[in-house]
Amino acid sequence: MKTYLLYIHDDRYTVPTMDSITVIDDERAKQLARERLASSAHYHTAELWEDERLVARLENPGIADPA
Repeated sequence: MKTYLLYIHDDRYTVPTMDSITVIDDERAKQLARERLASSAHYHTAELWEDERLVARLENPGIADPA
């Protein structure tokens, strides 16, 4: 099992919230990160880290591009 840190960037706050995820591999961690990101319209991006390695940077597909 691996432990990952998930940083959720929320449009209501300047500092991302952090959660830890302990799962079998990168793919399962990314799946949970996507689910968490989709759980709120306020969540615009998520960064998934394993120690010093950035595993994924995900964007909420439900957020419209402001440009």
